[in-house]
This record gives sequence, C-alpha cells and structure tokens, in this order.
Amino acid sequence: MHIHKKVDIAVLDSFVTKFANRYIAQRSETQFDYASMSIGTLFGETGYNTDKLQEIIKQNATPYDKMREMRLEPLVLNDIYRSDLGELLMTYYFEEKLAEGERYIIPLKNISFRERAELPGRGLDAIGYKRIGEDKIEILLGEAKVSAEKKSPPAVVDSTKDSIYHTQKGHHENLNVVIRRLSDYVRRLNATDASMLGYAIINIHNNTINKYSITYGCTLIRDYSCVNEANDFGKMKTQVAEFEPNKIHFSILSFENKTIKETVDLFYKKVQELIEG
Repeated sequence: MHIHKKVDIAVLDSFVTKFANRYIAQRSETQFDYASMSIGTLFGETGYNTDKLQEIIKQNATPYDKMREMRLEPLVLNDIYRSDLGELLMTYYFEEKLAEGERYIIPLKNISFRERAELPGRGLDAIGYKRIGEDKIEILLGEAKVSAEKKSPPAVVDSTKDSIYHTQKGHHENLNVVIRRLSDYVRRLNATDASMLGYAIINIHNNTINKYSITYGCTLIRDYSCVNEANDFGKMKTQVAEFEPNKIHFSILSFENKTIKETVDLFYKKVQELIEG
C-alpha cells in the first residue's frame, strides 16, 4: 500500500539541539574504537590522549560555513547544512518515527562517510532494509529534498532531472542500477547488515520477486509558508501505478513556526555552539 503523509514539526530549541547533536555524532562517527588505540600501538606507547583526538576530529569533521559566518546566505545548491538537515530528518523518520514493525534499518549514513564534509553526497540519500516474515527483504531507497518554492508541487518533486520522481522512476525501470548501488553500499557494512542486503542483491539479480520488494522512500522538507498538502506529492501520488508492484512512502515534513531558512540557520548555529563546547 502506498503511503503519503504530512508531519508537522514544531521548531523548538529542543528540536534544534536534538538534531544538532545527532549531526555532530554522525559527522564524527569512526569505524574504530577510541579505547583500542591505546593498546599496543604507537599512539598508546607515546602517551597521546584519545580524548584530545576525539575533540579534534569532532571539530574538523563538521562543516564550517564561511557564508553564514559572514552573515550571508549560501546558494541553495551549495548549502550543505540545508541539504544535510533534510537527509538527517529523512533517516530519523524512516528509522525511528514510524511505528514498531514498520521501521527500517539504515546501517550507514551518507552524512558520516561522504568524500568531503562541505559537499553533498552523490547517489541515494539513504539505503535501508527490513525483514518481512521468514524469507523476504524489503529495501528502502531514500531520496530527500528541501524546498521553499511557492509552486506546488515544487520542481524538486517531479520537474527537474534530479527530482524525486525522475530519480525513483529510474530505479524502478532499471534494476541493474539498483544492484550497482546496493553492491557498492554493502561492501562497507558489517556482516549482519551485509548478509541482509546481500540476500536482497541475489534475489533482485535472479528476479526472485517473491523474496524481495522495494519501497521508494521520499521525504520533502517544507514549512508553513509554502507547504500544500493537496499538491506537494505531485506525480509521486497521482502516478503511483507506475511504481507498482513496489510501493511509495512519501513524507512531507513541514516546519510549523519557522521558515526553512530560519530553521537551517538555527541548526547551523547550534552545531557550531556544541562543537566549540
């Protein structure tokens, strides 16, 4: 069953602080345990402090926005904090906001391991999975967009070449692309998560359609000044039949009391405040 849902978000200090902390945690995430660095290594033998290293990594792995620091507004395409807040909210929605039994596991966050902190990642914004019954895997292919455009639906939903509609339609019509995306992704996972997605890869490759399904996860960030629940889903609602037998799960996350710009500015300010301690 396709899902189209609008969720209102009150932009309170508690909300901004919560997601600023999550962002810092994801940007400074490591694939090693700091405690293990002190055992039998040059680092430990020479008495270096892992707490100091952790502090340096946290401060330097988190993007610094020169434009905002000069009290200027970044161009939308270069606004990494705007883009990252959208991706952060999308992964939170699919991992934690859904009811028990409906949630997905998103084992690797793009925010954590993209090539450069100050540039958006390439490809899908999120890849996740959940187990259905004894022998079926449901794959989540996630796309997040942020738009304050007054037009409804905004162009990022179904007009531009990189819109949610065109991106997800490309996945639906070319499973080889999906296999390539999953194959690259799975290499970076632990054995537990890799075994689940590996099972899906083999079944997609073999066209064993009763063993897997795909959910096209879509998240559009809006605010009270531009959101239009009736029209903002665009072709992802009016043309759902094009994506069957798979399904669409489209969430509009709308700020109730702040504009997107105001919210992103608050988010950036809080992140910088927290990393400075």
